[in-house]
Amino acid sequence: MAKQTSPKKINKAKSEMAEAKSKTKKSVKVIKKLRVDHTSASLPEIKEVKRSPYGFAVKLILIVVLGTVLYLLAQKYRGTFLAGTVNSSPISRWELNQKMVEKYGKQTLDEIVNERLLVAELKKNNITVTDKEIDEQTAKIIKEYGGEEAFKSALTQYGLTEAKAKDSIKQSLSLTKLIEKNNKIEITDDQVKKYFESNKTLFEGKKLEEVASNIKETLYQQEINVKIQEWFTGIRKSAKIVPFI
Repeated sequence: MAKQTSPKKINKAKSEMAEAKSKTKKSVKVIKKLRVDHTSASLPEIKEVKRSPYGFAVKLILIVVLGTVLYLLAQKYRGTFLAGTVNSSPISRWELNQKMVEKYGKQTLDEIVNERLLVAELKKNNITVTDKEIDEQTAKIIKEYGGEEAFKSALTQYGLTEAKAKDSIKQSLSLTKLIEKNNKIEITDDQVKKYFESNKTLFEGKKLEEVASNIKETLYQQEINVKIQEWFTGIRKSAKIVPFI
């Protein structure tokens, strides 16, 4: 005889089944809600973007203007980077500088070193050269050349401008003052006479008395030049000079 299930057990089973069904429905609702929320977050609403009909034209104008400015700047400052061209092939400043350094580098460096040393010594000895002194010396040199045209022709021959010539005159006057301050230079009558006798071809048809002052000035300048060379040799030995070329 089959064992009958008690009503109490049957009711309990029904209750458990109902509870399980309820939980299942809740889970399905949660899953559906998550799917909806995820889809909404991942796919934002797409709105139509209206573009200005002038946007492309404005950009094009800006590009043209920028290009023009860059071109003009390149034309204006091209000498900063280029020394020239040969059949449209560029010659850079760097290439030119390298060649010049190879050919004239040491000589130019020596000139700059001498200029720096001279400036320092002039300052140390409180020596200055005025514009008036430079103009007077320039006028004297022009007279010795035989006039303004001959002087300018000589400048062209040596590749100098008037400004460069005046710089050289200023340097020469500065050195002369420096040497005169630190050395006593005297030219005797015997030295003048000896020079006259040794260079008679230069003074043909003239007496010693007529050219004595010119000879004395020439000998004086020669002595100054000798002292200048001695001074430069000594000052360079005592200076700390470190060349890199």
